[in-house]
Amino acid sequence: MNSQFTREFEQFTREFGPFTRVFRQFTREFGRFTREFGQFTREFGQFTREFGQFTREFGQFTREFEQFTRELGGLLVNSYITREIER
Repeated sequence: MNSQFTREFEQFTREFGPFTRVFRQFTREFGRFTREFGQFTREFGQFTREFGQFTREFGQFTREFEQFTRELGGLLVNSYITREIER
């Protein structure tokens, strides 16, 4: 009985062996993929943080430039009016 079980178990392991090798290869490659994807997500997160900083700074620049153009426009209008009055 014991030798019958042993023969059947050996037969099972021989037949199941190729599947375990393929599954082991799959898990290695999937592990590599997940590590690389993790690296990608970390780098993309860094990029989005830096891009967010850039957009905040650019927004500040555009607000200051708008203020500058309003003030310059006001000076030009006042200068034109003053010139017209002095004529």
